[in-house]
Amino acid sequence: MNGSNKTYNVEKREALYVTSFPHQRYRRPALAARALRLLNIKTRLLSGWETVSRYRPISTMVKASAYLPPPLNWLTKDIAYETGLLAAVRSMKLYLCINLNVVGALALRRAAPEGHLIIDIQDFTIQDDHTIPHYDLQTLKNSTPNLLIFASRAIMEIIKNRYPKLVKQAEHIPFGIDLIAFDKHYSKASPKFFREYLGLGNKPLLVYTGAAYLWGNREGQGIGIMLDAARIVRRDTPDIRLVIQGAAAPGTEVYRWIVSRVKSLGLTDCCTLLPSTDPYDGLRMSMLKASDVLLLPIGDILGTYYSEQLKLYEYMAAARPIAMVATPARLNIVGKDEAYISGREPEEFASQIIKALTDRDEALAKAQKARKLFEEKYDWQILAPLYAKAVARATGIPIEP
Repeated sequence: MNGSNKTYNVEKREALYVTSFPHQRYRRPALAARALRLLNIKTRLLSGWETVSRYRPISTMVKASAYLPPPLNWLTKDIAYETGLLAAVRSMKLYLCINLNVVGALALRRAAPEGHLIIDIQDFTIQDDHTIPHYDLQTLKNSTPNLLIFASRAIMEIIKNRYPKLVKQAEHIPFGIDLIAFDKHYSKASPKFFREYLGLGNKPLLVYTGAAYLWGNREGQGIGIMLDAARIVRRDTPDIRLVIQGAAAPGTEVYRWIVSRVKSLGLTDCCTLLPSTDPYDGLRMSMLKASDVLLLPIGDILGTYYSEQLKLYEYMAAARPIAMVATPARLNIVGKDEAYISGREPEEFASQIIKALTDRDEALAKAQKARKLFEEKYDWQILAPLYAKAVARATGIPIEP
């Protein structure tokens, strides 16, 4: 591993960042690229699923996996992903590989046995007994990454405590967001336009943004808890409106599940579902600015429960009141001075939402404190140098003053 500085021309260092998520919405690769520029390393972005589509036999495996029972379905997809990625990168001369999450790490290690491998863990499967799946565990053992970067401190602590011999070097680098880019678009946002667009007038507006997902009969983001809480809030404030943006595409199982819950709770006339958009879409920015309370529920799927979700940083940057269900990860970021915090019971969550709607002076003061905290700790201008230092320590690259 450590001989790679002798093998590669240090003046032409290039990193390959592999992601299995759409990089326009999941912005971790952009943070990594900014950090690596500080080390004079150019970043090449590669979509792992695009490599799979290049090879018909492999893409056929992915299609066939839909007809297999668990766990064969996702094992087949993972094998197809690793195979397609290896076929795409095996001829590259890779100095540094960064892989978003675990799947794909084996292919990158095989393609670059003498190169540096970093796994940037945006999302991690934590099972109900707080272990990780056997497949993920074996992937980490056999890919021998030089560094694990965790977007969640809570997940990092679980893995380090549970598998002390597995993690040789780990760093916690939060998601954060690019505040300059956010503010550029947010400053142009129009709450009046959004309210007119939906015909809201001056009605109190609750907003949730972010993807929902089902895992068996469980929903990971806590949409059910949020809808139950909204029904309780409506008894106190009958004219509230709830906007759920980006949770699911029409026609999907998750979308049908949400619609069914909305109808069963009698919220049809006060709840609006909006589609997913570009993060800086004008309508989405206007929605955030128009909100009276930004909602952050949570489900009981531990990988999400322990994650530091990107939406919380957006909420903080938006400087609008936040009502959230407490998790260890979230409490590592904000406290009662910056947000209204509750347990997972809908009644308690509803009571915190009502407080945020009732005492506007306190609510807006908390929102300003959240914004200030974000500026001090979670702007990419602060996080990118930390990311760069972590990479430098793991690879032996000198950091220029």
